[in-house]
Amino acid sequence: MNLMKTLTLKNLKLNRKRTIVTIVGIILATALLSALVTLVSSFQYSMIEYQKQKGGDFHVKFSNVKMSELSEFKNNRNIESTFETMGMGFAKLDGCKNEDKPYAYVMATDEAGFEKGCFNLIEGRMAKNEDEIVIPRHLKTNGRIDIKVGDEITLDIGKRYDSNTESVIWENIAYEHEAETLTDTVTKRYKVVGIMERPGYGMEDYSAAGYTFVTYSDELAAIDNGTKSEVNEADTTLTVYSRYTQKALRNKDAVTADIIGVDEKLFEKSNNSSVEMSAEESDRFLKEMENAKYDIYINRFLISYECVFPIDGTFKALFTVAAVVALIIILTSVYCIKNSFNISITEKIRQYGMLASVGATRRQIKSSVKTEAAMLGVVGIPVGTMSGILAALILVKVVNALSAGWLNFALSFHTSLPALILAVILSIATIYFSATGSARRAARVTPLEAIRNTKEIKIKSAKLKTPAIIGRIWGIGGVISYKNIKRNKKKYRTTVTSIVICSVTFIVISYFMSMAFSVVGMSYASVDYNIGINMSCKKDIDIEKLSELLSGIEGAKDYLVGAGYYFDVDKPEYTKEYGEYCGQLYDDREDVSQEFFITVLNDKSYDKYASDAGVKNADTGAILVNKCTFDVYNEKSSKYVKEEMELYKYKAGDTIRCGYNVYDDASSDDNAVEGDTESSTEDNSGYVDEETINNGVRKTVDVTIAGVTDKVPTCYNGYGNTSLLFMNQKGFESLWADGKSGNELKPGNAIYSAYVVAENADEYQDTLEKETAENPEYSQISFYVSNMDKQMRDEKSLFTLLGVFAYGLIVVIALIGITNIINTLSTGMELRSREFATLRSIGMTDKQFAGMVRLESVFISVKALVIGVPLGILISYLLCVMMNRMDDVIIYEPPYKAIILCILVVIMLIYAIMKLSMTKLRHNNIIETIKNENL
Repeated sequence: MNLMKTLTLKNLKLNRKRTIVTIVGIILATALLSALVTLVSSFQYSMIEYQKQKGGDFHVKFSNVKMSELSEFKNNRNIESTFETMGMGFAKLDGCKNEDKPYAYVMATDEAGFEKGCFNLIEGRMAKNEDEIVIPRHLKTNGRIDIKVGDEITLDIGKRYDSNTESVIWENIAYEHEAETLTDTVTKRYKVVGIMERPGYGMEDYSAAGYTFVTYSDELAAIDNGTKSEVNEADTTLTVYSRYTQKALRNKDAVTADIIGVDEKLFEKSNNSSVEMSAEESDRFLKEMENAKYDIYINRFLISYECVFPIDGTFKALFTVAAVVALIIILTSVYCIKNSFNISITEKIRQYGMLASVGATRRQIKSSVKTEAAMLGVVGIPVGTMSGILAALILVKVVNALSAGWLNFALSFHTSLPALILAVILSIATIYFSATGSARRAARVTPLEAIRNTKEIKIKSAKLKTPAIIGRIWGIGGVISYKNIKRNKKKYRTTVTSIVICSVTFIVISYFMSMAFSVVGMSYASVDYNIGINMSCKKDIDIEKLSELLSGIEGAKDYLVGAGYYFDVDKPEYTKEYGEYCGQLYDDREDVSQEFFITVLNDKSYDKYASDAGVKNADTGAILVNKCTFDVYNEKSSKYVKEEMELYKYKAGDTIRCGYNVYDDASSDDNAVEGDTESSTEDNSGYVDEETINNGVRKTVDVTIAGVTDKVPTCYNGYGNTSLLFMNQKGFESLWADGKSGNELKPGNAIYSAYVVAENADEYQDTLEKETAENPEYSQISFYVSNMDKQMRDEKSLFTLLGVFAYGLIVVIALIGITNIINTLSTGMELRSREFATLRSIGMTDKQFAGMVRLESVFISVKALVIGVPLGILISYLLCVMMNRMDDVIIYEPPYKAIILCILVVIMLIYAIMKLSMTKLRHNNIIETIKNENL
């Protein structure tokens, strides 16, 4: 056995070129696998750290825990660690502009709480004693109270008390307004030492009535340090944030149910979205949760990121993609490395025959091949692993550079030992499967067959017939080239397959990137503004004052401000076409009521719109947009097609009776959604059902049509396919001026929006946000700004980021393929050196010899491209069909640039490899080459 190992090592040294090429293939395969698992590990680690920062480093939060019960959590073997907070109470904030959040909620914690809670400092430091406090940033941005680091504040801290229910109100319950007061207040003076981001949902509910202020607790610090016992503090309640062990995470529902004292199976079923609970089970579960020992909050995102098995939906897609990519890498690498071993077997076939003839067993010959694979792996795998880690580090830096400004978190580089071990195991498996087939083939060869070396070529004379045109055009060199390719199909099939894989991958990914950027362009093609603003306010907004604000900011080239109101019209005068369309949607009902959306524009925008639409005397009524595009089902093609149609028979001077609802308190309808710009109907026709119409107090108003057009105002974003009417403020107010027909109350809850064409959208957004934040006149208005330029840049950056990974994958797969091609062609040329020397010895000139090699390059390239290019076009077309959407139909256009580039690179690559090999053979001595039995 030692002799076989010695022979194997000597063969590797003698065939340095093939050894190096094979090692390079192993390095590339291992590097790609290592980079893949490191990137997945880095992404998972980054998501975990991001969630810890935003939501806190805990798995389950237990509220209303008595101090005497704290030891139950500390000693629970399923809990890895805990930190605690203590609710000190609420204090009224003078001057707070948010009517639903009038309090400061003061909580205390210790070093562990500051470290593991989601208290992210912006300025200053954390509190170090009970006289210091940290305040949240949204106290200023949302509550409009400006407190700076270093200021001293006095708070009257007490309990929230509901006079209606005569009970204490807990911290996360929404503000009850007149129903609640503060009781048992204690005055406390603090020094503000830091400003932090708003705590996550697990620490401050979005509906919470108080802004979270955090101070230090000497008592909690003493308990954590073991210098004080919690036994005698039974009346003090805490909130315990627990972090489970990895084993407990796999059974998190059972562990949590046991702690809070509820039925384990019911609790687990309630947290499993794929299992539906019966009505009886739901009632039982609700009753159990009402009587549970503690209230809980589950940090589900952190659990899903940390709990690898079972795989949660959050990472299922990521791991699936990684598994598919790993499979592609392994298959490609096995093909490449297997080819190297096949060439090695072909070179040493006589050697194996002679060894077999002197007594070497099949097992020893197999072992020789596997030993060769192991030696190559010992060199290639460590180098490949380190290269993969380095490549992943570079990619992480590239990702962070490309995603700066739009990705919510920075990708952190992280190596995982289990992940790297997995990559090494996959690499070993790749080498093993590559060598196994070759080892069996070497062991099966008999001594006689090996010495004769005739098994490699088995052909019939009919298969070697050469087309006459090849001989006429290229002469004897062309005939020999053609016959050689026919004769050595297996070797050249490997080269062709490698080229096909690389060509198809490059064409498909190039098309995907091109299509992705086209889709982004299509998505924003119809948008003629770059700043969109939605506003919400419980009171009416003066759109003229708002217009002055928007137009007064430097860089505003055009703008539009509108207040939108929904109305419904009973049995409007449909056109025949639109009436049939609505009838199809609603089972041929004739009593369909239609939703109309009246937008009140600022005067300047309305006058410009009326002029563009050709409507005179527009102040006398409303302008109706009477054309719209719908997705209509075509029965012949069984597809939805876009169809533009006129909607109504109305003309200038006609009147439309519009209905609306008035609630008891129209200005405080809690059903309004902040920033919502979508129609409340479920389809795109604007249908309003009777239940909606009859909800609330029914009112009507008559709207006169001043003109009909198919245009919408410049910058207007629109509200789906709702029927649109536009008016100015004066005309809209005149609808209620006479108080007739019971229309004395206007509809509440207008949808306010504005659109701006800015020279520089980023600068405009910064200025707008600064002015609205600092101006108390806008303190009651919530602004939601959409920077369309930034959104488009972000989407393009996302696809660029995907492109980095995609083209990186192409490069590595191409490198694996190229090493395979180099290995096959260069070794093939060397193995044929005796053939070439014989041809030259009988009179073949250097020109004929060069022509023959060039023709082989052409034949190989053409065959690979004839398969690869059409296959790439086909797959890219199928990708286009899969990605097509009804609203953005993508017309397929082959990626011509990628195809041309692919053709040129393939031809140049094959020719360059064969040219280099041919140059080396020219310098060989003809007689010595013919005399050589092997390399």
